[in-house]
Amino acid sequence: MTRHNSDRINDHFAAGTRDLTPTSVCHAARVLYVPVSRDPEISWLCASVLSDSERQRADRLASEHDKAQFKQRRAFRRFCGATALGSSRPLSQIGFEQTENGRPYLPDLPGVWFSFSACRFGLLGAWSSTHGIGVDLEDQTRELEAIELARGYFSAAESIAVEEAASPDRLRTFFQFWSLKEAALKSIGEGLPFGLDAFEFGLLPRPHVVDAPAEHGGPAQFDAHTIDGTGGCAALVIRGPT
Repeated sequence: MTRHNSDRINDHFAAGTRDLTPTSVCHAARVLYVPVSRDPEISWLCASVLSDSERQRADRLASEHDKAQFKQRRAFRRFCGATALGSSRPLSQIGFEQTENGRPYLPDLPGVWFSFSACRFGLLGAWSSTHGIGVDLEDQTRELEAIELARGYFSAAESIAVEEAASPDRLRTFFQFWSLKEAALKSIGEGLPFGLDAFEFGLLPRPHVVDAPAEHGGPAQFDAHTIDGTGGCAALVIRGPT
């Protein structure tokens, strides 16, 4: 990896990244979004700032799209880390580690909570120095059995909201709930194995937490937001202060 390559991919992200932080939480968090590039050179440049283990992991993926997305996802993670640090170091020197449950963190900024998500068309990153934080990005065009899945993983009220949504809006309603739940789990440092039923949400008049684990302070400790501008269903959940 050369400094030139790091500067080029840093410039790519700097030019293409959009700040989608909801106005009401600008004091507590930062949320950035960048589209996935189809340019093979961008993926090559992204790979050049990754570690050997990251490149090997990318090479084990089945499709070229998955390989390219993984490389861009990990390079964007480093870009977000450098932005949070205010660092001009090469991106290859911005090294994330993970907790036992998979939450990424920067050893250089142990008090900052990071969260990342990706789908086929975009990458989302967020961080906060004062609150637990989680983001999730979902491709709302994916075909799935929304009603059946809602009955299996959502609360009764959430399932009814999905069932009663007009057919054109049903998938979006499902993914709004799903993205909020995943973001909430990340805000407490957990993943899907903790259980999507650990949190319950309402969507009207705006996204809000109806129920949350008592050991994490209950619903009053959480603030939920949808993230506009990604082209998909994206959510931000803030827990805090930490």
